[in-house]
Amino acid sequence: MPNNSDIKRKHPLMRFYSRSMLFLLSASSCAFMAMLPPAHAEDTNTFTKLELSASGTTDSAPDQLTATFRAEARNKNAATAQQAVNALVQKITEQTSKNDAVQLAITGYDVSETRPDKEPAFWTATQRLSLKAQNGNALLPLAGQFQANGLILESLDWSISDDKREDLLLDAEKNAIAELKKQADTVAASLGLHVVRFSNVTISENPIIRPMPMMMSMARSADASAAAPSSTAQTQHVHANARATILLGP
Repeated sequence: MPNNSDIKRKHPLMRFYSRSMLFLLSASSCAFMAMLPPAHAEDTNTFTKLELSASGTTDSAPDQLTATFRAEARNKNAATAQQAVNALVQKITEQTSKNDAVQLAITGYDVSETRPDKEPAFWTATQRLSLKAQNGNALLPLAGQFQANGLILESLDWSISDDKREDLLLDAEKNAIAELKKQADTVAASLGLHVVRFSNVTISENPIIRPMPMMMSMARSADASAAAPSSTAQTQHVHANARATILLGP
């Protein structure tokens, strides 16, 4: 009586037949796939191409005030001029450290010699400082004190903080895209067509247009009263531009 291994073993002809069938099935599948029509990309030449551009704007009140100051001293001796500026900046730093609502940045330092034709030569030491705060109530009184101490107030600028500006820019971009879609629908309807899809959309931003601030009491002598300067926060505009190629079909 044959054992189990003899029963499960295939005849050589059966193995050859199975392999032949697999080969024939694979070849048939390849031939069938070759007969199918090739897939092709969308032919945009059949559409009417429309080039459009639009802009979007978002308005907002500024949330950041920056004051730029200059500490300056002149003397026939360079070291004396520098010591005077250093002492003044140190005093300003101590005053600012008591106000947590204001950020102080001490920037460029410069020393130069001037030689007039008919007067003795002298040295000028200069250092710039900037104060930044979220509102004028915290910054403007301190700016008045700095002026009384001898600093020269060069500018007062209202602006939009970086975090707020990102949100406003997104809104401006949405408004620009909405205007693009509105224009595309209007033109398509006028031509008796419809919008198939947008192509090659690009978005860019415009620099923020800051109104000229209204400032008073820009510079004061050291013996002047410490009245604070004034600055009016005016609405600022965030702009975004959008351009696109729109495909129109019947």
